[in-house]
Amino acid sequence: MESKPLVSIVIPVHNGEKYIKEAIDSCLNQTYENREIIVVDDQSDDNTLNILRDYKEKIRVIPVKKQNGLGNVINIGIRASKGEYIARMDADDVMYPNRLEKQLEYMQSNPNCVAVGGQIDIIDKDGNITGHRKYAVEDRDIKKNLFLFQPFAHPAVTLRKSSLEEVGLYPENIWKVEDVKLFLLLSKEGEFHNIEDTVLKYRMTFNTQSQSNMLDHFKKSNEIRKWAKKELGIKPSPKQFILWKLESFSVYILSLLPPKLFMKCFELFRKVVK
Repeated sequence: MESKPLVSIVIPVHNGEKYIKEAIDSCLNQTYENREIIVVDDQSDDNTLNILRDYKEKIRVIPVKKQNGLGNVINIGIRASKGEYIARMDADDVMYPNRLEKQLEYMQSNPNCVAVGGQIDIIDKDGNITGHRKYAVEDRDIKKNLFLFQPFAHPAVTLRKSSLEEVGLYPENIWKVEDVKLFLLLSKEGEFHNIEDTVLKYRMTFNTQSQSNMLDHFKKSNEIRKWAKKELGIKPSPKQFILWKLESFSVYILSLLPPKLFMKCFELFRKVVK
């Protein structure tokens, strides 16, 4: 009888032909082997599905009609999963080999933890490391900045499936901020943690459109945080409230800068505030 995987890696993809092979190979090369890989194809019209067919013996591919939000796509993979944990991954990122081993070790030793992330390297379109991003490690330090920053690098997080089910899985039919809303919901369910190891190469490219998307993301994130204040009773401290408003104002000012300089200034703001 085939053993049940402890963790399910869920990868949503749409037109990911350029990087999907590297992403999947990094999942297959994990030091932890009791896992399954589920790729949900959101109606790609490039060569993605042909590439995925080359892995048919090693991964599970779920082709679906175009969905109305990333959360919808991820949830299809979660509902089909067999693991006790859900490891998120994007189709253009790269896992370091010991990511799953390290994160699962922590989750199994800390039953109150509902989500664990880690530190990340930033890579460009060619895979060159261009930066590094550090996240707060302990639950208290992570949650005190919920109104300023995401607590995790989303594709680097491993989630307790039972906790996801408690909050109804990912929010659906919303764009760009499904993870913002999810982590606010999960913050009421248990503890957060980021391991100190670097677990992922996060691909980031810069152009006018991506900067426009970032600004839209900040705007929508603020709307979700206002919702969390009202509906979940999550209140920022006076200091955090001031910094939150300062961040909102600064983002629009910084949007006048070139994309790369915009992100450098934002990363500097992260370091100063933390």
